[in-house]
Amino acid sequence: MNDTIVLPAILKHILIKGILLWGISTAILFQLIMHLTGEEHFFDGIVLSLITFPIGGIFYGYLTWRLQHKE
Repeated sequence: MNDTIVLPAILKHILIKGILLWGISTAILFQLIMHLTGEEHFFDGIVLSLITFPIGGIFYGYLTWRLQHKE
């Protein structure tokens, strides 16, 4: 594949599937579980979760891209 095509495609994949779909949804789900189990209030840790889980989503998005495009 051409590098000029691959870079925007991988960045789009990481942004949508990694950060938005996995990172943010997992952060919200994690905070909801923490709130429902009584560990902490929902808004106490949401900022930290919305930072750390999307960072993990970058790695998740990159890994899923690599697995889908093995040569």
